[in-house]
Amino acid sequence: MIDYEVYSLGELLDQLNVENVEEKLQEEFKKFSCPNERDLESFLVHKAIEYQRIQFGKTFLFLNSKSLSNDILDIMAFFTTGQTAIDISDLGQKKKRKVIGSGIPGRDHMKSIPGFLIGQIGRDERYSHDDLSGEQILKECYKKIEEARTIIGGNIIILECRKKMFELFYEKQGFKQLPAAKGDELMKLYKRIA
Repeated sequence: MIDYEVYSLGELLDQLNVENVEEKLQEEFKKFSCPNERDLESFLVHKAIEYQRIQFGKTFLFLNSKSLSNDILDIMAFFTTGQTAIDISDLGQKKKRKVIGSGIPGRDHMKSIPGFLIGQIGRDERYSHDDLSGEQILKECYKKIEEARTIIGGNIIILECRKKMFELFYEKQGFKQLPAAKGDELMKLYKRIA
């Protein structure tokens, strides 16, 4: 594994002592490449800073430690967290119990539940699983969610992905599928936090 440091986008915006910091970061963001998920590239370049500014989601960047020691921002991977709610009004009692868990007051009458959202998550194609594994990226993501959880509570993580990624990765990480709306190309997944 290559040594990395995780920085929040907010930290970088505040700490980088350069003129036009947002434009400089966007230039670095344009170097991030994930050909299988062009949405990740687009998000990083066009939405990450705006989401940070309006407090809609927080982006965290994995920076190559060796490059960073030479004042080079080499983005190995990133993830974005936020909040969401999922509609459970169409779920039967048994499925609600499975998703929400036991001991939640009024569970059977709930129409939606709040959750922590992993909005974006990906690794630059220049780095392999051996350099920085998907499991390690998720581990860092879970740390940030746990920080929020100690303050506000909560026990569900939500993310969306393509079927292929569910089968290759997320299912092995303990994520389960929620019923999809008709015509959705992405699967909505959840994972309960113990």
